[in-house]
Amino acid sequence: MTDYKTIRGKKIKFLTSDLSSEQGEGQIFYSDTSDEFKVGITNAAWRSSTSFSTSGYGAAGSGTLTAGLIMGRNTLASGDTPSNATEEWNGSGWATGGNLSTARYYGGAIGTQTATVFVGGDSRPPGSGSQTTAENYNGTSWTSGTAYPVAVTLASGFGTTSAGLMCNGSDTTYSATTKEYNGSWTAGGDLNTARRWIGTAGTQTAGLAFGGQIAPAGYSTNVTEEYDGSSWTSSGSLNTTRAVNAVGGGINQDASQTNALASGGYQSSGSPKSYFNETEIYNGSTWTSSANMGTARGYGTGGGTGSAGIVAGSYTGSITTAVEEFNQSALVVTAGAWASGGNLPVANKFMGGGGTQTAGIASGGQIVPGSIVGETYEYDGSAWTDASADMGNSKLGRASCGTQTANLVAGGQPDTAAVEEYNGTSWAEQTDIPGARDAAAMAGIQTAAIFTGGDYPNANNNAETFEYDGSSWTDTTDIPTAVRAHTMFGTQSAAVVCGGYTTTRVATTYEWDDSSWTAGGNMATARYSAIGCGTQTDGLIAGGDESPYSSATEGYDGSVWSSRPSMATARQMSGAASQGPSTATMGAGGATASAGEGVVNTEEFTGSIGSLNLKTITDS
Repeated sequence: MTDYKTIRGKKIKFLTSDLSSEQGEGQIFYSDTSDEFKVGITNAAWRSSTSFSTSGYGAAGSGTLTAGLIMGRNTLASGDTPSNATEEWNGSGWATGGNLSTARYYGGAIGTQTATVFVGGDSRPPGSGSQTTAENYNGTSWTSGTAYPVAVTLASGFGTTSAGLMCNGSDTTYSATTKEYNGSWTAGGDLNTARRWIGTAGTQTAGLAFGGQIAPAGYSTNVTEEYDGSSWTSSGSLNTTRAVNAVGGGINQDASQTNALASGGYQSSGSPKSYFNETEIYNGSTWTSSANMGTARGYGTGGGTGSAGIVAGSYTGSITTAVEEFNQSALVVTAGAWASGGNLPVANKFMGGGGTQTAGIASGGQIVPGSIVGETYEYDGSAWTDASADMGNSKLGRASCGTQTANLVAGGQPDTAAVEEYNGTSWAEQTDIPGARDAAAMAGIQTAAIFTGGDYPNANNNAETFEYDGSSWTDTTDIPTAVRAHTMFGTQSAAVVCGGYTTTRVATTYEWDDSSWTAGGNMATARYSAIGCGTQTDGLIAGGDESPYSSATEGYDGSVWSSRPSMATARQMSGAASQGPSTATMGAGGATASAGEGVVNTEEFTGSIGSLNLKTITDS
């Protein structure tokens, strides 16, 4: 034991609550809450993340762990089915990117999310369609690039489009050849071991190649080599002999020659194939084992550093859509997810909503099998309570916003122009909307709201927009597209309108800046009657009608929508915590795909969170 004299005089923090940030790693403190001494320690773990929008394996990737790109894949829809799908990763979800001109899988990539070159790959069946095709991505779309010197599949690259390197992988045989890229292809130094399906990381002058398949018959290898810009030298071998996942051709710009991640993969000799979940971390000379993935898998793409990584698009005998993220730090990261909350007193749909996940409100709606009601329910984060006062007007399809104790509803059937305010105790009628309508949307607070769109009568869509100051309505700039059953969140001066119905379901997004509308990024899923919450730069939409009803959830960052974990129950026409942040919201009731029947269940969404990994210091 350390001699007391060596620690005497050291300050120990005295805290009424535990440390919560990563900066607490290694700090010893006394917790007044638990009457214990504790210390923050490093933890390594994989966690489930948001799945691909388009399932498949054998994709290539580029970019970083917060701005990644995945392109091409085999979807196995019917035999081997190459895909031209591209998806962008923002660190928490996937968004649809521009499609490749040529559908393929098993290609190689170099670059960033906004500047990538993708080469080679297979059309179907495997091994028969190797290509020299190259395409360049600019963050939006793909264009033809400089063809690769030889037809290749299973190539692996690293670096950028101005200074990159591609390991050939396989053309007609296993290859040791590499090519350097700066807009055109030139010869690079040959690997010491010819192979394909290599894990790669680093830069053009400080690169890393590890694992892969070698002759004969595609046996796997644990060989690791380092590149200095002209030649390769051997380094410490992987502990687990394998091919495929590693970082190979993946989201690897965060990784370096001295800090890389190898994960999963498979042993290609023997039958059946052996898939791995083992993880190893490289420090510039040796590989060290770390936490195992939850799912053993191969044929994936991924990457990252010894402290953070991702693996996506894999195969285990069948396609797995599961995506996993790796984190090694003092923080334990919990993935975002929906969880069951308290049930409504009665099945209800077409409700108005508002408030937050722990102080929500739902009002009006249609109680199955058909009666329109004016009941008001309050939510405390676990249970719904029937409020003492009903609305003055029973109605469904109203627009709503505000908090549990300062809620605003407008429009809806049958009283299509009526406006009411709730103060936490009672409802009071206010000045009518200038134009009667239902299926409109509203955002803001009780004294500063914006109202737009809707229809009435006879499904005539409306583009009118009004602002509310707590007592009166002011006509302002029409939304560019007349729409109904859309979703709206944000504030009176910074709102988002997304989805809805025109003559069909739409995925469009418009942003409001207190005077005009501008187009935002389109959602991946066209839908109407969904729930939404958050701000103009951090929003969330979930559920809705996309034929059939949807459970899909997407997050908005002010320009791009990306996927989030789906709701457990596909539904539309729910009440929601519209004032909640995108990381903590609630949706209640609504209609399911089963004959449009109403439901009572509530779901709560919690975004990805991190907490300090604490160890209690005991007498032992």
